[in-house]
Amino acid sequence: MFKLLLGLAFSLTAFSSWGAASASEGAVTPDIAQTQPDYSVNTLYALLVAEMAGQRQLFDVALGNYLLEAHRTQDPGVAARATQIAQYIGADQAALDAATLWVKLDEKNPLAQQAFSLELVKAARFSESVIHLQSALDLDKQLNVSFITIQGEKMSEGSRELWLQVLTPLLQRYQGNHALLFNVANLHQQQQNNQAALELIDQLIELNGDFYPAWTLKARLHATQGDVDTALDATNTALEHFENDKAFTILKARLLVKKKNISQARDTFAELSKSHPRDSHILLPLALTQLELQEFDDAKVSLTKLLQIGQMPDEAHYYLGRIAQFQKQPQQALDHYLAMQAGREYLAAQSGIVQIYLSLGKTQQALDHIRLRREQNTEHQQAYFLMEVELLNRTEQFQASLEVLNDALKAYADNTDLRYSRAMVSEKLGNIDQLEQDLSHIIDLNPKNATALNALGYTLADRTKRLDEALKLIQQARLISPSDPAIIDSLGWVYFRMGNFEKSLELLKKAYANFPDAEVAAHLGEVLWAMGLKEEALEIWKKGLEKQPKSKILQDTLSRLEVNL
Repeated sequence: MFKLLLGLAFSLTAFSSWGAASASEGAVTPDIAQTQPDYSVNTLYALLVAEMAGQRQLFDVALGNYLLEAHRTQDPGVAARATQIAQYIGADQAALDAATLWVKLDEKNPLAQQAFSLELVKAARFSESVIHLQSALDLDKQLNVSFITIQGEKMSEGSRELWLQVLTPLLQRYQGNHALLFNVANLHQQQQNNQAALELIDQLIELNGDFYPAWTLKARLHATQGDVDTALDATNTALEHFENDKAFTILKARLLVKKKNISQARDTFAELSKSHPRDSHILLPLALTQLELQEFDDAKVSLTKLLQIGQMPDEAHYYLGRIAQFQKQPQQALDHYLAMQAGREYLAAQSGIVQIYLSLGKTQQALDHIRLRREQNTEHQQAYFLMEVELLNRTEQFQASLEVLNDALKAYADNTDLRYSRAMVSEKLGNIDQLEQDLSHIIDLNPKNATALNALGYTLADRTKRLDEALKLIQQARLISPSDPAIIDSLGWVYFRMGNFEKSLELLKKAYANFPDAEVAAHLGEVLWAMGLKEEALEIWKKGLEKQPKSKILQDTLSRLEVNL
């Protein structure tokens, strides 16, 4: 009876998905079904309980029983199973204990040596680990060593460098080992040693030109380095080895997009779609390239196919909505945007809905939509608050906007976007104290927030006599973002307010050359006017009004200086 139960316990069906899955994480999957040792009744019971616990996902019970019986029985098969379970559930200390016992009991087993090597790596005992990895490879040169890549992804940069140092000598010992070369190359890539990784990959391709993953990594490495042409050459060469390969053809098309060769990328995706007509990862990028080329009818066909096959419906609705909005079909655009349930473009679609309502003169409907979504979608509440504030500001409902921001900041007191928005609304309402409080709060949270530093400095320069404070804040902002024309404009304006016209003119001319908007034009014109260069000032103001005829700052400047254009 006990023999029969033991056979059932260690049959292949007893190795459920919870055990088999560990192989994909770089753990070993030992086969202990081959032997059926004559255990004591207590041991047999403990192991049967462990297997049943595993089937019920009571992994701590399964591991505890196997680890205890491994030490009690000194059986390598039980130690192997304990190692497997511990690795699967991420119990590193138990896995190291079990693997240590397993390799002691079965040192000629490459899987035992590999498992012990893996656990030593996790414990950052790299020099010891490589000794056991070498033993494993000596026993089985075809051994799967993917744990090198898997563990590398989890390491710090410093640990990865130490791991690489001890692994490198193995490359000389096992020069023809494709898996070792590939995984060490991956480790170099994780460490951003791209050139070292490429050298190893080129060695591997020279050894075996049909090693598929090597070509993938080669193309990816070149693309990471920004060398799109070389990445494309590598991909085309790979396609000579793996003719019509789907993955490499998709990679080729994506690289063509990076090269801004949109029409060729479109053709590549279109050709692929003939043999893979239901693949969303081909249909969607095909539609996006068609959109980029303004081939709207073709893009609609591709996106409609996505809806027909029930794949990526949110993305399909979003881009169909974009097309309808571009083609002045507001109701169709609304239908598509409202059909979306989630997705990366979901918030952009909500913004599109608001824009459509506004274009139709339905401001209240736009507000109602935002408020309803905020109640329904708590995950993006902050975004909806900002959306409502933007809408209220656009319609000059500044007091209502302030009330929304006050409510929002009760829940999200440290949200810098909300704080900054309240500061700008406060400025509109003439509440400079509230503006200063909010911008100072942002700067306290992040002293390198150039936008907040500049906004506070400019406001103090423009609306108060605290010019020394203003200058210090704007100079801090410029140290952080030296080429930002908005900051250069603010600096020019504070110098003007301090009476340093020459320095002001130099800075404002530089700001205007890089960003000739109405506000900079207003400031530059006023400095020129104050310096007696009235013709130049009038010319600057005229250009500003041509670009932005409704600019309030320009109109206020002209009114204050009693200038008629």
